[in-house]
Amino acid sequence: MINSNGNLISGFNEIPEEFIKNLHTHLSVLEVLRYENKTILFWELHYFRIITVLRRLRFEIPMNYTMEYLKEEVVKLMNIQLSNENSALITIQFIPYQDSIGFLMSFIKVKSFYKIEPLENYIVDLFKEGSIQSNNLSNISTTNTTLFNIAKKYAKENGFDDCVILNDQKKLTETIQGSLYLLQDDKILTPALKSGCQDFALRSAFNEWLENKQKLFTLIKKEISPFELQKSNEIMVLSLKHGYQGISHYRKSTYISNQLKELFNSFIQDIC
Repeated sequence: MINSNGNLISGFNEIPEEFIKNLHTHLSVLEVLRYENKTILFWELHYFRIITVLRRLRFEIPMNYTMEYLKEEVVKLMNIQLSNENSALITIQFIPYQDSIGFLMSFIKVKSFYKIEPLENYIVDLFKEGSIQSNNLSNISTTNTTLFNIAKKYAKENGFDDCVILNDQKKLTETIQGSLYLLQDDKILTPALKSGCQDFALRSAFNEWLENKQKLFTLIKKEISPFELQKSNEIMVLSLKHGYQGISHYRKSTYISNQLKELFNSFIQDIC
């Protein structure tokens, strides 16, 4: 089932031909949400990210694209498709259409944050065949899609579970799978937005929680050298799809993830 501009349809053949053409040929904006316990997690953060990106890309935003309207459209789709215990990842794609914007909403069922088991062995390396620009355009998820797709193939070909993406200043940004966090004693390091990492809603929510709801660690958002990976006690990747994932191996370094996993579990208990 798909929500196309407010209409629930069962297949792409029911979508207007012009809209399909624009889907293939025009610049679009993507946002991925997590639906958990009949709730869109971090919906306010997602909404403001959507509107900010649409404005930066010079889209004409319809007046009815309020927070309440778009939320209702997501809930309409989910209520038909999911039982109470199901979780889902919802993709919203905004596309130029008839001098305005249209949208497509689709979803896949996934495990709940509570039921995801992180991989014990999670091997990463640096991706050096390309880099992203260290500016705020790289914060937008569609900006570096091609580079990320190449990096995914590189990781698969070389037996890595993930790769860390560098920017044009040779600094860390994020991994293929999500936001990057490094634990060093009582400090947690994460790349600043000016490094070029994507400003995911989950990243924003987790950072706010670290700064305001826990007192064990100090969050530091800054430009991070790759050498900091080998100086860290623990490293984790954070994503809507997988939740917490600890890194076990980076080159000759081995990590045992305990504190960051417990920290993420506390975060989830607070928000869900």
